[in-house]
Amino acid sequence: MSTGPAPWLLGPWQTLLERAAAGRLPGGLLVTGAEGTGKGWLVTAFLQRLYCDRASGLQPACGDCGGCRSLAGGVHPEVHEVMPPEPGKEIPVDAIRTASEFLGLSGSATWRVLRLHPAEAMNASAANALLKTLEEPPSGALAILESARPSALPATIRSRCQNLHLATPSLDQARAWLAGMTDDPGAVEAAWAAALGRPMTAAELLADPDRQAAWERDRDALTGLLRATDLHSVVPALMRCDPETLVPRLQALLLSAQRWLASGEMDRFGAQFPREDLQRFARERGARGMASLVQQSRQWQRQLRTTLNPQLRMEDMAAAMLPLTTPQRVAYGDRSGAY
Repeated sequence: MSTGPAPWLLGPWQTLLERAAAGRLPGGLLVTGAEGTGKGWLVTAFLQRLYCDRASGLQPACGDCGGCRSLAGGVHPEVHEVMPPEPGKEIPVDAIRTASEFLGLSGSATWRVLRLHPAEAMNASAANALLKTLEEPPSGALAILESARPSALPATIRSRCQNLHLATPSLDQARAWLAGMTDDPGAVEAAWAAALGRPMTAAELLADPDRQAAWERDRDALTGLLRATDLHSVVPALMRCDPETLVPRLQALLLSAQRWLASGEMDRFGAQFPREDLQRFARERGARGMASLVQQSRQWQRQLRTTLNPQLRMEDMAAAMLPLTTPQRVAYGDRSGAY
């Protein structure tokens, strides 16, 4: 790791290194925090530092030694990583049993590490299997669980891990760090809004043209929804977007419109859209209509992990956003939210 931690990760980073140096790492460590706050970065940086052959004290890993290279390549003999076989799938019990056997082996390093993420993806049998290991961890074993939803983990798992929580920084806390990634001063504000206040996601957006292009597609599609007067003029643009990013941004846009209607103030996300279109959209629907749309948007977000017909999903969302008197809105009224 050639650079040190982001400012809001400095405290947790130092805590982990000090515990490791003193031999006081727990058998189970639960790293929690909202999506995009840096859990993955922190754990990766810590493991590289733990096995780095050159760094000392609070220095970051060198990134060039054998330990750093083997970790970067995913082949370090003292680290075993467990993730769902596919995004959205569960972590099965066999994967945890294999990991537990790995932790029980003797190794050449002080620590033998299981990295599990996202921990809440474990099914009930997998969680029970891990619990047995956490109750009596082998000497030198460290299980690191990363979770954005720790409440979804069994209480027995949480109680047997030390919790290291990463607070979500404000834009003021992250601004200087993000500004080092771009020559455009306005890009930081836009990236922060597009990332819904998630600093690591904002950093990825600033660094990745493909993510920037995806944000532009989402923004264009959402702008089209604000202006839409008929269903079929907006659905094609929605279909070009990834629902995983589009739906949370749609929810953020609705919340921005609702806040403006209540306070007359435009938040950062709403400011990324044509002001007159957003204001007109909010006024036409009124407080009750906006509250209903925000409630529906929560349902659309819950449905992201379900198997639904993509076009029907987009048509359902678009129909709900149309003005109340639009014929397609009336036609879709009975099935709104059904997909």
